[in-house]
Amino acid sequence: MRRHSSILHVLVVALLLGLLSGCSGARGHKGAAVQLDPAKVPAPYHSLVDIEFVKPLVFEAMLNQNPATGAMIIDARPKQPRYDKGHIPTAVSMPDSQFDKMAAEVLPADKNTLLVFYCGGLACPLSHQSAWKAEGLGYTNVKVYAAGDPEWESLGYNVWTARDVRTPLPVLDPAKVTKPFHRLLTLDQVKPYVATALLSTTPIEDVMLIDSRPKQPRYDKGHIPTAVSLPDSQFDKMAAQVLPADKTAKLIFYCGGVECPLSHQSAWKAEALGYTNVAVYPAGDPEWVAKGLKVWTAEGASQEAASAPAPAKAAAPAGALKAGAAEGSIDNAVFADLARNNVNSIQLIDARTPAEFAIAHIPGSVNMTVDMIEKRIGEFTAEKPIVFICTTGARSGEAFYMFQAMRPDLKDVYYVDANVSFAPDGSFEIKK
Repeated sequence: MRRHSSILHVLVVALLLGLLSGCSGARGHKGAAVQLDPAKVPAPYHSLVDIEFVKPLVFEAMLNQNPATGAMIIDARPKQPRYDKGHIPTAVSMPDSQFDKMAAEVLPADKNTLLVFYCGGLACPLSHQSAWKAEGLGYTNVKVYAAGDPEWESLGYNVWTARDVRTPLPVLDPAKVTKPFHRLLTLDQVKPYVATALLSTTPIEDVMLIDSRPKQPRYDKGHIPTAVSLPDSQFDKMAAQVLPADKTAKLIFYCGGVECPLSHQSAWKAEALGYTNVAVYPAGDPEWVAKGLKVWTAEGASQEAASAPAPAKAAAPAGALKAGAAEGSIDNAVFADLARNNVNSIQLIDARTPAEFAIAHIPGSVNMTVDMIEKRIGEFTAEKPIVFICTTGARSGEAFYMFQAMRPDLKDVYYVDANVSFAPDGSFEIKK
C-alpha cells in the first residue's frame, strides 16, 4: 500500500470523494447562521452545532473499524420512511417518538459521551426534543445539528440507506469459488483500511490490500486505492517481493467479485507461507465500483480523471474473428455462436482451475491455467484462432496479454471479456 508522498493532498481529497462520493464544490463552507422559527421549534436546545462540527465526527467514525465510543450521531426522525431512506453516515436511528423506549438500549452508558442529534432541518423540532430528554437523563455533552439532513444533502454529501449500515457478506457460488477462504470481510470493514492508508504520510506496514486479478487488463484499468498488484497466477514468483516480511501483518485479498476464486486461492497460499492475519474481501472490485467509490488506474489517478483516448485498434486481418469493445476481446455474440455451433473452428482455452473446469465447461475447450499456458506457450500454432475464456474475463485477459508479450507472431488471439456462467450440461451464459 505505497504511493508517493507528493500526492498526499490528492489522497485526502480522494478519501472524502471516495468514502462520501460525489460531493459538490459547496462543501467545506460553514453552515449559515441558524434561524429557528419559534412557531415550529418552540423549545430550541441551548447548544447548537453546524456542519463543520459534524463532518469530522462522521469521517472519524467511518475510519474506525469498531464503533466509536467518544461520540454518537443520532437521527431523531422516524426510522421509516426517513432514516431508512437516507441518513448521515454512521448515524444511529432513535426516533424522538420512541426515545423513552429505546434510550436505554441505544444511548451509551458513559454519560460524558458526545451526543449529536439531528432531524429534518431548521423546521424540525424532533432533534431538540430528544436533546432535552438526553440531558434530562444526565448526559452532559449534548448537541443539536439543527440544519440536519437537508443541509447535509444540499451540500452534496452522500447518505447511507438502511442497507449501508451493515453490509452483509455475499453468498458465494460453490461451482465458481470451489474453496472459499475461512475469513471474509465486508465493504464496511475494508473501507477504514483504505482510508487510513490514504491519510498516512508514510507507507502502512501492518496492513496490505492486495489485488489478485491479472495486472493487465484488470488492475491497470482500475483498482481499489492503495492496493498492490499480486496476480494469483504469479503468486509463487512475486510473493517474496510483494508481501511484507512481518508474518503478522494483515493481508486483505480481493478480485473480481463473488464469482472470482483468485483472491481465495491467494489467501490460502499466503496462509500456507505462515501469514497469520489473512482475509478476503469477496465482493471485491465490482461492489467497490457499484457503491460509487473511486478507483485508481495503474498511474494512481482516479478512474474518473480525464485520460488520453485509446489508440485506434488496427483492423483485423481477413478471416479474423470479430473483435469486441475491449482490446483483444472477441465479440460476445460471435463467440457464443462459435462455441455453440462450431467450436472446433477455434482453439478454445479455458483458463480456470482444474476444479472449476471439472464441474462445468464448454465441450471442445481445453483446460490450461495461466501458468500452464506460460509453460506451454511455444506449443501454440496459428492453425486456428485462439480464444481464452474464464468466468469474469480476468484470467482470460491475462492470458491474452501474456501472448502479446511472448508470442507476438500469433495475431489471431482473443479473450472473452464478460461474466460467463457454465452449466454441467455444457451450456453457458454470457453476461457483460
